[in-house]
This record gives sequence, C-alpha cells and structure tokens, in this order.
Amino acid sequence: MRLRAGLSGEQLAERIGTSQSRVSRTETARYRADLDMVRRWLDATGADEGTNARLLDLADDALVEVATYRSIFRGSLAAEQQARIRQDAAAAGLRHFQPFMIPGPLHTATYARAALHAARVADETDIEEAVAARLQRGAQLRRAGAPSYHVILTELALRWRPTGATPDDHVEAVDAVLAAARSRSITVQVIPANTPTQRAPMCAFLITDFPARLSEPTIVQVELPAVEMTFSGVEDVRAFESVWDQMVAAALSPQESTTFIAGLLRQ
Repeated sequence: MRLRAGLSGEQLAERIGTSQSRVSRTETARYRADLDMVRRWLDATGADEGTNARLLDLADDALVEVATYRSIFRGSLAAEQQARIRQDAAAAGLRHFQPFMIPGPLHTATYARAALHAARVADETDIEEAVAARLQRGAQLRRAGAPSYHVILTELALRWRPTGATPDDHVEAVDAVLAAARSRSITVQVIPANTPTQRAPMCAFLITDFPARLSEPTIVQVELPAVEMTFSGVEDVRAFESVWDQMVAAALSPQESTTFIAGLLRQ
C-alpha cells in the first residue's frame, strides 16, 4: 500500500508520526503494529473502505498470538526459559500476577522441578536444563540494573505444594519468596485468602513494558494448560492493566506482605 501510494518509508513515517525504522520493521514482520498505527497507515496511503475493513480485521486478529506448548517445547523445555531471559533483558519493567503458585523467577531448584512437571500436560524433556534456566532468570532479576519486577500473588499461591516437593522443600520455597521481597529490584505483594477482590483471580499473567527507545508495545502473556497467549493490542493490554490495578488495591503493602510471609513460615 505504501508503494501504491508512491511513498518512501521515510515519507510514510512522517505522515503517520512514527520512525522510518518502525515502518521498515512492520513491513518485514519484525514489529506488530497496533490498530491505531494501522488506521493511520491506511489513511496515509488512501485505502478504500473495503481494504480498510479487511486490513483492520487482520490487524486485530494479529494482536493476539496463540502458541501451543507442543510447538513451544518441540526440542527443549529450556528454550522457553531462555526466551524469557532475553525478554527480561530488553524490558523496562515486569508486572506478574500469580494466583495459584509461586512465580517462576522466585523458585528454588526443587520447587521449580516439581512445578515444571505439574504445569505441563505434554511429555517433558530437558527438565534439568529448564530448572537451571529458571534459576538463572531469577538471579538476573536480582542483579543491579535489572528491570523492576513487581509480583502480586495470593495466599493460595504461597500455600500450594506441587507433587514431588516435600514439606521442607515448600518451606524453603516460601523462604526464597521472602528473601526476594527484600531485594531492591523486586516488589512482592500478597493478597490474603479472606480478602474480597473486585476482580476474579482467573489466571496468571505477565505484563512486560519496554523502554521507549525500543518503540515496542507493552505485551501481556497468559499461560494456560495447553497454550500460551500473547496480547499486544491496546484494548487487550488495558483490560489486563485494569485487573492488575484492582489486585494492587486488594493486596497488602510490600512491608505488610513480608510480615505476612514471615508469619506463614512460622506456621
């Protein structure tokens, strides 16, 4: 459409208020444009009504990416963990809501091994490599210069013990969460079991924000038993951010949360 309109990449970028680099990356499928950018692109290139409708539908569908675990884990469980490490390295901040289990970056080795077995429905390979990668990810999020990592988890998440983890292993895992909560780059908040919440804790999700210089949209990743879904559409992301804000409002403060976790350990 740009070529039909007789526009260079630089000219189109100027008309739609973006960079020539982003235009190029969109055209080569290295950047997933949001609906607002697609609308401006269509307007700038003089698209007719039928083309507008067709491309906006395609753009809307493209903002939700669904990958089956059969595809993700073909070859190695560790591949997914390494992908998360690379994503963390590029991020400005991470917001992680986990209602059912301790979040991966806060795992101990034993808990990670049991949780990886419990969270997947397909045959598993390379569990030990995946455990090592998960521990590596957690260590990197504790280092100086790491992106901010804000976790909200429920009391149920702290109390859940996967098969394969002994009671002592569970205590060790909760103690690791308490230690992480005292780290400078990590914020942990807990929602006690008897706390009323305006939003239902339906699923875990990770919101990743990128630095402005990367011109990358915020993404939300949701893990379900058979698939991982990635959302990058403005409206979809806004819906998750609304849930996040409600969970922040329901949670104990970071200081109260450390006291709560310490009390749980004493129990």
